[in-house]
Amino acid sequence: MGHVPRLHLTGRITPGPLVLDAGQSRRLSEVVRLREGDEFRVFNGDGHEWRATVNGMAKAQLRVTIGEVSRQEAPPAVVLEVWCALVRPNRFEWAIEKCTEAGADIIRPLLCERTVRGDGASAVKQERWSRIAVEAAEQCGRLTVPVVEQPARFTGLLAGARVALVVADGAGKPWPQLLPLLPIAGRLVVAIGPEGGFTPAELEQARMAGGLFARLGPNTLRSETAAVAACALVRSLAP
Repeated sequence: MGHVPRLHLTGRITPGPLVLDAGQSRRLSEVVRLREGDEFRVFNGDGHEWRATVNGMAKAQLRVTIGEVSRQEAPPAVVLEVWCALVRPNRFEWAIEKCTEAGADIIRPLLCERTVRGDGASAVKQERWSRIAVEAAEQCGRLTVPVVEQPARFTGLLAGARVALVVADGAGKPWPQLLPLLPIAGRLVVAIGPEGGFTPAELEQARMAGGLFARLGPNTLRSETAAVAACALVRSLAP
């Protein structure tokens, strides 16, 4: 069998019959084009994935049968939280999608001194960000879905930070030199600044909060690119 479609469901999943809602039914029948007898997978973010089979359509809703667990994974030892400065909407949405693929557990939009676009998130925008994370998790095969938090000010987050913190900065240590200082379990925050970087005052506050400063490579990266690169670097350390 080739690529098997995946669908994120909310709530508890148990074996047996299930009727999907209209939106889920339309997506699987019209977009993915599943038909009676076709298999797909369902997950709810708890680390398990279940086999499912289409039984038929009734009143624009798919009737399916949930089978056995097809895959399960323990949560990673390091909970990876990415603070990424808000950039243009399409670029920030790309960052959410790709950070989900790269393994972020929590994504936090950052408001910084040099943030020039987007001072907050409406309910509509927040819902869209969460939906992007769900769809990216479905596509990439993850069994969990990252939480997209409300935007917050960098300095405010630093004031209450009690976690391992890595700040992306062109003057920081090369990534290989930072590796011995990173936690092997617990929570790790990676902070990515806006275009133009963090201000000297923000960097100083991060230093006072115990932040480590890392250079992610030889070239200047866009904020959204740096966020994805940082995720990939952290997750590459997993056994």
